[in-house]
Amino acid sequence: MIYLVAIFLPPLALLIYGKIFQAIFNFIICVLAIVLGILFIVLPGAPFVILWGIAVLHAVLAVNSAKQDARAREVADAMRGRR
Repeated sequence: MIYLVAIFLPPLALLIYGKIFQAIFNFIICVLAIVLGILFIVLPGAPFVILWGIAVLHAVLAVNSAKQDARAREVADAMRGRR
């Protein structure tokens, strides 16, 4: 579910996982993508698609990294609890 949010609203997905500065950076990329998509009528959609793809990729990788960190913390806590 979070990956769908990362595709359609990348900054929101980052905010959900508490990555505030990455969300701000991603929001800037998304706004730039929309502005360039509106301004470049000659190349319809090309700048928008490229920049939006970068924003989505950034959000998906950051969310995946946060999930992996949480799993690693759970494993480390479980191992400490056994000793």
